[in-house]
Amino acid sequence: MSAKIDDLLDELQQPARDLIAACDAAGLQPRLTSTLRSHAEQKRLYNRYLAGQAGFPVAPPGQSAHEYGEAFDLVVSPMEALADVGYTWKTWGGGWNPGDAIHFELPGASARAKASRPIDVLVQEYKNLPWWATLPIPPALATETPHTQQIRDRLCSWFGISCGG
Repeated sequence: MSAKIDDLLDELQQPARDLIAACDAAGLQPRLTSTLRSHAEQKRLYNRYLAGQAGFPVAPPGQSAHEYGEAFDLVVSPMEALADVGYTWKTWGGGWNPGDAIHFELPGASARAKASRPIDVLVQEYKNLPWWATLPIPPALATETPHTQQIRDRLCSWFGISCGG
């Protein structure tokens, strides 16, 4: 898991630096705790969240703006000042929600991550399958049948994604 501003998308890097500088100037001792996350790291954090071991919400793997370099987590001291920091970020045009007060993002980043990245999730999940599950499908089974859509829908639901169609 990264906590480096340079791992964020270019358009987010300078605003993130500016927010940290503003927090520092206000004496809030800002600390960047997370920027870009791998799918595996997001999965680990999400599992901790589901187990009740996280203090803040965590998006499911494939649905986090962190996985795409569009978000960062920032803590300050005192933590109560996060509402003011979030308000500042929003007035600058960024995305922030008091329900996840340490999370700062590009506008609409979480919605984009949830809606437009299912193929990334499928590819990552495919890479995590055991060797025998990645063997090529025999041509006879790859042929379209009346049940092909049902099979696709079931596989996609196993991965928790929308495959369309």
